[in-house]
Amino acid sequence: MRRGFKTEAKSLALELRAEIGLDAHAPFDPYAFASEYGIPVVQLSDLDGVARDHFLRADGSALSGALIPNGSGVVILENDAQPLTRRRTTMCHELAHVVLEHEFGVSLSDERKCGLGGDQEAEADWLSGEMLIPNDGAFRLARANATDEEAADAYDVSLAIARWRMNHSGARKVMQRARAKWV
Repeated sequence: MRRGFKTEAKSLALELRAEIGLDAHAPFDPYAFASEYGIPVVQLSDLDGVARDHFLRADGSALSGALIPNGSGVVILENDAQPLTRRRTTMCHELAHVVLEHEFGVSLSDERKCGLGGDQEAEADWLSGEMLIPNDGAFRLARANATDEEAADAYDVSLAIARWRMNHSGARKVMQRARAKWV
């Protein structure tokens, strides 16, 4: 990930949220964002054939999502057999690639592995995390001593994403140090 990207991602995520009328404390709606930008989202279950049946699995081992070039734009293909929290994470990840104008052919996401790799992948992961639970939101939750489960519920994300954001945002460590000083 390039130097300074995490700082840029904090403000970019807040700008992206503002574009669809959200502040740092509301769950991000990747479907509203995709609609705002004219990015079609195709559900895997709407397709026909053997390939659909192979990929349409809730366990995510086959395919979570794909960013597919379409003329001068893109289409997001999502595995709608997966839980909504997982689908929202996949959507944000693919949207992050679009927002960051990453160069790609077809980007397939499966079990946290996307076809782009390297710095582009790390940047899309980080920005999608900021979109889902912004730094400001993580700090607000940490100040309230929220559990990971409460963070997941507040932002409509999986427990794994909530835990990752609460830990990697630095919010928990900062609040733990502050509480230790108060004692």
